[in-house]
Parts: sequence; C-alpha cells; structure tokens
Amino acid sequence: MLLRSARSSERDQVLDLLAEWYHDRDFFARYNCYDPAFRDDLCLIAVEGLKIAATVQIFDRRINLAGESVRLGGIGSVYTSPSRRRQGLASALLKLAAQRMVDEGFELSLLFTDLIAYYRRFGWEEAERQFTPLFNIASIAQPTAPGEIALFDPGRDLDGVMAVYREYSGCRDLTVCRDLRYWQGNLRYAGNPGEYFVVCGTGTQVRAYARAIRFFDYPMVMEYGYRAREQDALVSVLKHLGEVANGSAPGLGSASCPALAPASPAQPIGLLVTHSAHDSELERRLAQAGVTLMHHGDRLYMWRVLMPERVGPRLGVRPEEAQRRLIELASSPQSLYWTSDRF
Repeated sequence: MLLRSARSSERDQVLDLLAEWYHDRDFFARYNCYDPAFRDDLCLIAVEGLKIAATVQIFDRRINLAGESVRLGGIGSVYTSPSRRRQGLASALLKLAAQRMVDEGFELSLLFTDLIAYYRRFGWEEAERQFTPLFNIASIAQPTAPGEIALFDPGRDLDGVMAVYREYSGCRDLTVCRDLRYWQGNLRYAGNPGEYFVVCGTGTQVRAYARAIRFFDYPMVMEYGYRAREQDALVSVLKHLGEVANGSAPGLGSASCPALAPASPAQPIGLLVTHSAHDSELERRLAQAGVTLMHHGDRLYMWRVLMPERVGPRLGVRPEEAQRRLIELASSPQSLYWTSDRF
C-alpha cells in the first residue's frame, strides 16, 4: 500500500471514493471546484495498484491569532473504503498529513468530529464552542426603523458584506482571514443546497447580514455580522429568519425556503446560532426583545499546535505550553469560528 499525494488525474477517483460516504459526490466536488486554496497534492491517498483505498484532505486556511494571520491546516474528508478498514490506513494518512502540514509551514490544525478518542491519539484535543438556540424570535416586536431586508446579491452586496465581516468578525481570535477569492469560493461551497442569505440594507450600505442553512435537520444561522451600534438591524434579520422558519412568512424570492423549514411540525420552532456568547450586547438586546436564548456546548471541535516554537511566542507562553493555551483560547466564548468556514 503506497501513501502519497493525489494527482490531478485521480481527482475523479477520490470523489468516487468519498461518494460512498454520504452518497453525495457533489458535496465534496464543490470544494475541489470552488475552494481557491484547493491543491491536489494536499489530498493524501492510500493506493494499491490503481485503486484508492483511503484519503485525507488538508484544507489550507489562514486565521487570526493574537492579531496576526496564521496558517491553519483543516483536516477533512477522512474516509477509508469499507473493505480496507482496520488496516491502519487512516492512521497512517493522518500522520503523513501532520508531517506534510509542518513541512508546508502550517502552524495549527483543526478538525470537526465525534470520534474524539480516535483523534486524540494523533495530538488533536477538543475545545468547546457555544452554540445558541434562540426561541420566540419570530414573535418579538419589530425593532424601530428596521431597514430593508433583502436577499443577498453578490454583485450588489458583496463589498458591503465583506466590510461588515472585517469590522464585526475580523478582530476576533480564530476567525478565518477572508479575501475576495475566499469569499467568492466560500459562497459556492459552504452553503448546502438552499442556503438562505439575507441582508439589512444593500450595496455599500449593508448594516447587517446572516447566512442560514439546514444543519442536521434544524434551521441554523451559520454566520452573521452587523455594523457598530446596529444590533437592531441584526435583530430584524433574525426575526425574519424566525418567521420563515415557523412558516409565518415566506422566504424572499421564493414560495418556500428549504434551508429554514423545520424537520417536522412537532419540532420546536427557533433558530440555532453558531455563536452569540462572544457578543454580550447582542444577547442583551435579544433578551430585551423577548427572545429566550441559551448556550449549548459543542465539543466536536479539535485543535492541534503543529509548530509550538512559533505558536508559543504568539500566545505569550513557552513552546511546551502552546497546546494548552490554544485549547483555552479555542474554548473561550470570545473566540469565533463560524460554521460557514467548516470543511
């Protein structure tokens, strides 16, 4: 069994292998086609003869860490063909991926999984993010002068949304550093079919925005942002999303909105928000408006320091303390990694 980088001519074979997983080849192909940082040589494979038996992909990202842009290697698309499992192929590929990331200058690595004990064996450690279920959001009073709610139009609104992202999210630890090419690719691969993206205000006057998807059959706001002192604009956006989710308002531009439809009529109607614990002012405003909110810990979020000699000084600790400090930082409600940046 040979472990190596995939060749561009093998891209279809890798996608055929991954299609066995969720029976959704297009999900994985979207990253290959639209992620501007995608490289075939960062897709690692275990191959015997002409048959690919297992794969691990490294996703090339940059995140904000202590005010600096730092290279992050995301681990995803970890899959072994059922007939070749329990032979150590995934373990060998993960070890190869870790070495490849160090060789490439990645300082950190991140993955999302429920196989916590397995990935701990290779140096990743879990941190806890705080998701926020919002209830009663559809029934709150409309904020004064809410502004126009419109479907996001990239040709019209992308510059405005990018500016809001830089202002609201860009200063937070662990947020992805996004340039124009990243935004353009992310808009094509991050939203599952039916992503619902709305803005308050349009063009360069965007005051707030939110992106919603179906997440395990639940309506989820995977990212949002607003201009300084424009909490009410975001509250209006969230109220609209709640109304679409409970069926009291149609989705803009269509008669239905599958991204926000509840899984069943018996499901409690609300919204799941990737983060809000970092924003006490927004939470206060939502509570004042009558929203019931709570925090729900998610520990399927694992980090690893790959280059402690660089990360330690960035975080103000000795290299041997860098991993501990990173987990503390990733578990802080003040850090921010949006679901829209998953891989």
